[in-house]
Amino acid sequence: MAVSSVRDGQTRMGIFPLTLSSPESPVLLRASLGRPQAWWDRLFLGLVSTGAVAFYVGFGVPWSGSHLAPGLSAAKLRSVSPGMSEDEVIQRLGMPLAREVTPSGRLHWDYAKPVAKVRQYPKVYVSFAAGCVSVVEVELKTSWGVDEEVLYLRTPERVIERPELDDVLP
Repeated sequence: MAVSSVRDGQTRMGIFPLTLSSPESPVLLRASLGRPQAWWDRLFLGLVSTGAVAFYVGFGVPWSGSHLAPGLSAAKLRSVSPGMSEDEVIQRLGMPLAREVTPSGRLHWDYAKPVAKVRQYPKVYVSFAAGCVSVVEVELKTSWGVDEEVLYLRTPERVIERPELDDVLP
């Protein structure tokens, strides 16, 4: 390890016998000591670049829409309304990616898979009660499903539609 010392007005490095002001001292060493921000800038740029690569490797790239049911679009989703049968929904949206029956007996069809290692992804589902559509919903899940933002909700009682729906669904 290099240890600096000052003797007779000249700086000496402990393992280097040369003074920093002598012409024999390494040019890069003298240049970096005259401009400390240069090595700091390179270090900062290296850390930022490494951090960006690590982020995308560790957390994935932003959601791209590849985990939606084939052919699903915002326009097709808007065409589904409460009271429709399962066959009518299949004609408009196609087959769901997953089907689930809740403990209360409701049937949920999922049209978007959860996406691993991304910051945001949509959850698109249609719920059925007594064989008819009861709820059509699109939620934007953020931070691995912890936060949910309703982008589209259609029930017999109300309709909620946010402009971001067209950005999330093709």
